Amino acid sequence: MLNRKYLELPLMILATLGLTVAASAEEANATQSALTVQVWNIQNDQGQIGCSLYASKEGFPTDSEKAAKSTFVKPKAGKATCTFAGVKPGTYAVSVMHDADKNGELKTNFVGRPKEWWGVSNDIPAERFGPPKYEKATFDIAGAAKTIKVKLQL
Repeated sequence: MLNRKYLELPLMILATLGLTVAASAEEANATQSALTVQVWNIQNDQGQIGCSLYASKEGFPTDSEKAAKSTFVKPKAGKATCTFAGVKPGTYAVSVMHDADKNGELKTNFVGRPKEWWGVSNDIPAERFGPPKYEKATFDIAGAAKTIKVKLQL
């Protein structure tokens, strides 16, 4: 028979490790939060609404491949809600488009002006000769859940 002392020590070590791993997972979740983007002024329920979350100016506002996170949702009754889970504290900007033809891209004319409805965080309009600037569209996430609203424009 095994001595009980020899069994208790490994069990105590395993229990301690389990508590440490559980605490680390809770701490990691506590430093991340959800961002909800409420999109309004959607002209119709055709297609999809694309929302992209940018952690830097790289690719903002049109290159969703350079976004930290992106999602598509179906519009309903002139509104849509995009949710990003697991967002770390930091400075971000959001870009939104009404992808009416569901091709995954913002349709533009020959000079680059959007032909589909779009918007960015803080409802920043386009610059005189180009898209809105990342710095003007930024907001902070400090670790708690956050909701922002974005109005689409053409």
